[in-house]
Amino acid sequence: MKRPAAAAIWGIGLAVLLVQPVTGTEPVGAPVEPERDSAMPDCATGAPLPPKGTAAERSRPPSRAVFHVSPDGRDTWRGDRAKPNEARTDGPFATIEAARDAARAHGAASTIMVGGGDYYLTKAIVFGPRDAGLVVMAACGETPVLHGGPRVDGWTRRTGSRWTARLPLPAGEVVGDLFVDGALQTEARFPDAPADGDPRKGWLFAAKPRTAADADESNTSFRFHVGDLPPLGDMAGLVVHIVGGFRPGTQWGSDTMPVVSADAATQTIRTRGTGYFFTGEGSRYFLSGAATLLDAPREWRYAAAASQLDYIAPGASFGEETVVAGILPTFFRLNDADDMVVAGLRFVEGSPAGSGKYGTDTRGFGAIRLEHADRVSLLNNTIGNVGVGIHVSESQGVFVAGNEIGPTAGNGIYVGTEYGSFGKSNDAEIVSNRIHDVGRVYFETAGIWFQAADDLRIAHNLIENAAQFGIIGGSLWGQQDAVYRAVIEYNDVRNANQRTADGGAIKMMGEQGDCQNSVIRYNLVTGTNHLMNRADGTFWPSGYEKVGEWPSPVSWAIYTDGRASGIRIEGNVLSRNVAAIGINGGWNNVVTGNVVAHGSGAAFHVDDGTGRGWRPPWARPNRIEDNIVSLDGSGALAASVYAPGNGGDYVRFARNRYDGNLNDRSFLMEPELMPSGLYGSLADFQSAGQDAGSVGGGPASGDP
Repeated sequence: MKRPAAAAIWGIGLAVLLVQPVTGTEPVGAPVEPERDSAMPDCATGAPLPPKGTAAERSRPPSRAVFHVSPDGRDTWRGDRAKPNEARTDGPFATIEAARDAARAHGAASTIMVGGGDYYLTKAIVFGPRDAGLVVMAACGETPVLHGGPRVDGWTRRTGSRWTARLPLPAGEVVGDLFVDGALQTEARFPDAPADGDPRKGWLFAAKPRTAADADESNTSFRFHVGDLPPLGDMAGLVVHIVGGFRPGTQWGSDTMPVVSADAATQTIRTRGTGYFFTGEGSRYFLSGAATLLDAPREWRYAAAASQLDYIAPGASFGEETVVAGILPTFFRLNDADDMVVAGLRFVEGSPAGSGKYGTDTRGFGAIRLEHADRVSLLNNTIGNVGVGIHVSESQGVFVAGNEIGPTAGNGIYVGTEYGSFGKSNDAEIVSNRIHDVGRVYFETAGIWFQAADDLRIAHNLIENAAQFGIIGGSLWGQQDAVYRAVIEYNDVRNANQRTADGGAIKMMGEQGDCQNSVIRYNLVTGTNHLMNRADGTFWPSGYEKVGEWPSPVSWAIYTDGRASGIRIEGNVLSRNVAAIGINGGWNNVVTGNVVAHGSGAAFHVDDGTGRGWRPPWARPNRIEDNIVSLDGSGALAASVYAPGNGGDYVRFARNRYDGNLNDRSFLMEPELMPSGLYGSLADFQSAGQDAGSVGGGPASGDP
């Protein structure tokens, strides 16, 4: 993949951006046009325009049958016109399924034009091999809105502001979310959701395990404090939303666990847990779903056994509003449906189910889900209040451009594989999308998550307000999901890691254990933070970092992890984050030409922890060179090196410039090779053989 000519605008000159607040919704500094056009189909003819100059390039027949869909249509009509005729004896179809079936019967390349209005789906629309080359797009100048569930009418007042409605659903199906006039409502919960949306409020905190045996079962149980829980009564539907991690005491993610029992005598809640998600003293949680928890305005509960939906209205009157029960985690499912285009549609009000870890082995369902569907283009769609926005599995040459995605319960976009089959999703491009407010329910998620995807390009995306990651990719399982030649460039990532204790804006994993030959370049990253509470329920200060303290929150703008090797981190502008750039466990990484300012933590972290003692024959030291760093706080570190397992040869610093509050504790190195000991000045660091040619001094960039 060639380097864009526009790359020249990124460089040291962009340091002026570091003193400016980031506002608005447009990416700052980076050009918004992708290298190839969006390949939007022609609005008048429905013919797709072939994308140019990439591995996904293909051609299509010029003449196509066009079938129309409208809320004012009927599936018994022919679908060959956009509006009903005057006699209302013929016109558009009422459903996309009917148009799909007509296109299949036509037997040649076709386009489905979806007219404006509301479509209430009660099951996923499935496309398969017979739909290869099909275009499904919005009619010219119109906005079709696909809702992920039925309208709920026939409300009856019970008492006060409590209302109920019948909602029969197929066996095993439940309401995932409820929407009133498009606004997300709250499933009955305790404690109640904070009115101001403060993420530090509305939690209970787990008590200390009584015994070592209790601690050993922390993946399926935890203790609560006396007096914390209300009377639970019938616990049908009771779920605990809990923050935890790979080992007790960590707060790396969240999950939803069905409650098996709540024992007041031992103060123990038992759940249907997993083997990889643990809680500990101080883990924060709330309960939802039980009938006794329905007690606040805008709360709802679905009783599956009675096929009944209960709701507490915010005022005395209710019933004229449009109420939608979100039941679908997937709206469109493309299974072996190659060369399709989906463009200009709105997917809203679905179910969050499938976005987390419980009962899943991948990253979720996806409002648009691709499985073994090659060369598909997803263009200019709007996807919001769903579980996962777009899920691409084992599909080649997928192009995702110009979409707006968010809010989501889990990931915005996932590109990767299915656990067990481990097929790849190579040659994908994800460009010029706006992705925001991701990880509303399941925190351990990302705006864009990828694995088992070679030759992937992620560029020109604006990603805002992520629970954990803006962009994360690479191998989690070894060679089975290895990633090579990924390019992450010109993205604007704002306010990542707003809900977890360990995360960041852009991360590359590397359990595959060889060189990935990937690049992270010319990105703008601002506002990366963390959220972590202590065992007593108080929270660490925003932006807090203290190297060597455990447990304490961890936050990075850009970092590599899990033996990620052979990655070039170049020309990025990183401002107002906690820590800036980290290397954890890998070799042969190069960090060069980056600008770092206004951080509260270390500019560079280097730690061999996830690869302790691992030094393959091809390994060369990581290099951190030709960067500009502005240190603001008196306690901020320029560089922190912790590599006792691999020694001083693990990383080489050179030709960096450090401005601002440089002092005799600005550098940390273990093993202790500096004459001053663990901490030292730039001169001490250089005495240990590091940072040759680097300079320090002067006020911080942007200071008067």
